[in-house]
Amino acid sequence: MKKNEKTILALLCIAVLVLSGSAFLTHRSAVSAQTSYYETQLEAAGRLEDYFAAIRGYKAERGVPLSADDIHGTGMIGLPYTDITTTSGALEAKRTAAWPDMAALCVRMLHEAGVRPGDTVGAGFSGSFPGMNLAVVAACESMGVELICISSVGASTYGANDPQLTFPEMLWLLKEDALVETASAAVTMGGYHDVGADMEPSTAQTIKERLADAGLPLSEREDFGENIRFRQELYESMGPIRCFIAVGGNLTSLGMGEEGASLGQGVLQPGRQIRLSDGSGLVQRYLADGIPVINLLNLKKIMADYSMPYDPAVWPEAGTSAVYTTTQYSMQWIFFGLAVTAALLGMCLYIRRKPRSGQQDQKERGE
Repeated sequence: MKKNEKTILALLCIAVLVLSGSAFLTHRSAVSAQTSYYETQLEAAGRLEDYFAAIRGYKAERGVPLSADDIHGTGMIGLPYTDITTTSGALEAKRTAAWPDMAALCVRMLHEAGVRPGDTVGAGFSGSFPGMNLAVVAACESMGVELICISSVGASTYGANDPQLTFPEMLWLLKEDALVETASAAVTMGGYHDVGADMEPSTAQTIKERLADAGLPLSEREDFGENIRFRQELYESMGPIRCFIAVGGNLTSLGMGEEGASLGQGVLQPGRQIRLSDGSGLVQRYLADGIPVINLLNLKKIMADYSMPYDPAVWPEAGTSAVYTTTQYSMQWIFFGLAVTAALLGMCLYIRRKPRSGQQDQKERGE
């Protein structure tokens, strides 16, 4: 190996060592710090606890007992099966969704999606996760974000599936008591074809009558394409929206088939290649339009992504879970490593381009 080549190889090895060392030192400099919106997260969690307390009161007024599976006494856990139960769901996920820190998580996700005070977001609320629905409401109202939500009656097991108090009615009561500013822009029955076709007819009819008495606008559009257009036009007329939030597995949110769920959980940023079809839901359509989406369905994965406990027996003290903190690094080591590496690469380039002594002598002799 020639001398110049040996020198270049040595400089490259030094560059690798410098980069490795700077990366190691940067990793060692990691410290946990509160998020810049920590106080907003705390406010949202507090609001959510107030919502839970109010709904426990509404249930008591209607003679609806708290579920024995509601070990934290939130009022957000439903029954194994009722006349408006649409699909099966995990009890552990429903209890996790009823943790007040879910509101703090929603604040974080909204920030990560680029939503800021004064923005407008759209949401599709299934009755399957009443706790998570209200967490989105608490987060938006704490952030000063306008929320346009379409809520559904149907719920999976252990969700808001008690026919005596459905999720749209919960939100309506909270609005009536001035605990929230958000109202359902529209209500659907959910379930099969989003019109409750799989629900017990007499129970569904009783609920429809209560919705009408409350002045809640019920939309019954069995045709999937028509339903999608109705929702998009509603969000556009009251928006436009900066982000779309899908809570639960409503047909219009995730679409037909598994494509919607396969796109991922949590914050989904646009930019990926998405092929739309007649069966595509709002998640796919908004991503294709360049609008970020927050998909809240697989809570076990979302909890793991944010280093939060799944269905904890005891909730951590307010403001102490991982969702309130971010990891910060001292970037000086990275800058140092990049600067030294750039200098070393410059030296390699100089050596490679520098004429060898034999070549220089030939140039001077004109050979």
